[in-house]
Amino acid sequence: MPAYMIVEARIADLERFRPYAEANPALVARFGGRYLAIRTATEALEGDWNGAKVVVSVWPDMDAARRYWHSPDYAALKRLREGTGTFRVILVDGLASETLS
Repeated sequence: MPAYMIVEARIADLERFRPYAEANPALVARFGGRYLAIRTATEALEGDWNGAKVVVSVWPDMDAARRYWHSPDYAALKRLREGTGTFRVILVDGLASETLS
């Protein structure tokens, strides 16, 4: 069953954040993930929105996403984004498509 990682990012220092943003896609792919959405503009259909950027990635399962997140490689990469903004990250266990019909 797929899993989805949703990141809400408010970048304060884009120049310092850039090396992280450039290096992370290859690491995501190496752990089996792929990006579904990377957006700077969002539209709030209900409730308030703080204007943060949103990144959504899909993973083969929760374990694959956790292996990426807790890997030594990601720990090293994550240090590149320290002090560049604020981030909220959630991991969502996906539903099998047959449960949606």
